[in-house]
Amino acid sequence: MKAILKYGLIATCALTANAFAQDFCQTAAHSGSKVELTTNKVGSFSNGIGYELWNEGGNGGSATFYDDGSFNCKMTGAKDYLCRSGLSFDSDKTHTQIGHMKADFKLVKSNLSGIQYSYIGIYGWTREPLVEWYIVDNTGSDYMPGEWVAQGSSAKNHGVFKIDGADYTVYEGDRTSYSIDGDNKYFKQYFSVRTSKRDCGTIDITAHFKKWEELGMKMGKMHEAKILGEAGNSQGAQARGEYDFPYAKVYIEGNTPSSSSVAPSSSSVARSSSSKVRSSSSAARSSSSVAPFVRSSSSSGTTALQGIRSMTFGSNTSLVFDAQGKFLSSFETENDAALTTAIKSRYHSGVYMVKQGSTVRSITVK
Repeated sequence: MKAILKYGLIATCALTANAFAQDFCQTAAHSGSKVELTTNKVGSFSNGIGYELWNEGGNGGSATFYDDGSFNCKMTGAKDYLCRSGLSFDSDKTHTQIGHMKADFKLVKSNLSGIQYSYIGIYGWTREPLVEWYIVDNTGSDYMPGEWVAQGSSAKNHGVFKIDGADYTVYEGDRTSYSIDGDNKYFKQYFSVRTSKRDCGTIDITAHFKKWEELGMKMGKMHEAKILGEAGNSQGAQARGEYDFPYAKVYIEGNTPSSSSVAPSSSSVARSSSSKVRSSSSAARSSSSVAPFVRSSSSSGTTALQGIRSMTFGSNTSLVFDAQGKFLSSFETENDAALTTAIKSRYHSGVYMVKQGSTVRSITVK
């Protein structure tokens, strides 16, 4: 069994992120439990995935969210519509303290009309300072966002930069408007706008944060990082159509690789359904604070396997590692089926190493 596990680990190391990306771009489909919304609401699933539907005026569209992270956005006559799914945080840690964030997405657009502006990509907020931020990889309008996104006294086009292998134009501005802390609040706005649209791929969220900070655009403590479909029309409730995300996952790879690192303490484990959801005021664009936090360690081959075996944790906890032995997360589940569902909801399909008690084994997630 040890030999099989060892050689299985070596074989699965040959699987690459690009292969995974091609898989979800070609074969993605919604799965798992779902929640259908027709009014503004913030919520979360028991696996820690947060979601939100927000319509200016409280109507003009609907949304369906799945506990695998995927979701569907429908606009039936909206002035400003936001539909998003991903990770929420407690606003007590910076992105460097949380770890390296990425997102995988697949987008299908249909029956679009009346959309004056649109942002499709990654969206979130920070506190201290209060910042609303966007990474825009696509749009539902006829053109990608441009100079007009930079508003206020600090409006600035920082230029075009190569970020995560693609060209993005970086904008900065400020507004006094709706925020996660209520109406009529002053906040900064940051944008990375891709120069060419794409419907599927992986976004390195942390790479954008680092570029913004190099440009003097200060990030605060993380409130959320979610895959977003937004559309609107300043002339009134005219935005119509559908953004479908059959694959949508925001995840934390971790940024402290060390063969001597250990799994996170119980306070770092993804929160269960017993966690309370704290929503902000009834004003726009708030999110829940159910927040999975993941650190990782990396190694390879036999050393990684030995490191996994030497780790200790609670008897009811499953420690999950990638094929190279890098720690990903820990889950409290009752059986293999629940564990497989939990892994799939947060990571790619593939082969993972699982440590339960003193036993280390592989598990295939399809």
